[in-house]
Amino acid sequence: MTQVFLIRHGETEWNRLGIFRGTSEVPLNATGKRQAQALGRYFAATPPQFIYSSPRARALETAAPVSQAAGNTKGVAGDEGFADIDRGEWEGLSHKQVKAKWPVQYDRWLFEPKDVQFPGGETLEAVQRRAWQAFRRVSGGAMGAVAIVSHHVTLRTILCSLLELDLSHFRQFELAPASVSEVRFEHGIWVIHGLNDTRHLAAGGEEIADSKEKP
Repeated sequence: MTQVFLIRHGETEWNRLGIFRGTSEVPLNATGKRQAQALGRYFAATPPQFIYSSPRARALETAAPVSQAAGNTKGVAGDEGFADIDRGEWEGLSHKQVKAKWPVQYDRWLFEPKDVQFPGGETLEAVQRRAWQAFRRVSGGAMGAVAIVSHHVTLRTILCSLLELDLSHFRQFELAPASVSEVRFEHGIWVIHGLNDTRHLAAGGEEIADSKEKP
């Protein structure tokens, strides 16, 4: 049996303010750092044997306590396959700013995301292709639990791939910052064992960021 934990990175100021992220380097804010520590405590009893992360700083910062819980003091290397979607010209802008400049594309992103090409950036299909390839590479034949620290968009494309769903179902998965989802490969298929688990945050008295934030 292959067991994989899909972890969304902790909160950043751009998350909190509703600013489009993507390839931009945005560190965890104070809440995000506490959430990352809560993840370390969560995995302390049963740490994953293998840990992979997006190369963005917010994901690497989130992965660090999990890696330490597993006894790895060398840190986690970033994997571009798990990077956030490249939002091109939208990065660093608020939803209000984007809607004013690209009203048609903005509405399509909210209601028909699989058909959106970010100006100067990626499509969901491109993200899904690289993320799924990376997922299969790190989970294939893994003897032990695998943890992947990534981003809201990227993880949702992976979940669509796991369940063999078209990207039109992309918005049917909601993942809060620092949430943990668990999947296992059993009898030839991927099975969801946990989705958007944030109990480790509540248990430690940490703030749970609103999972209904704008995408």
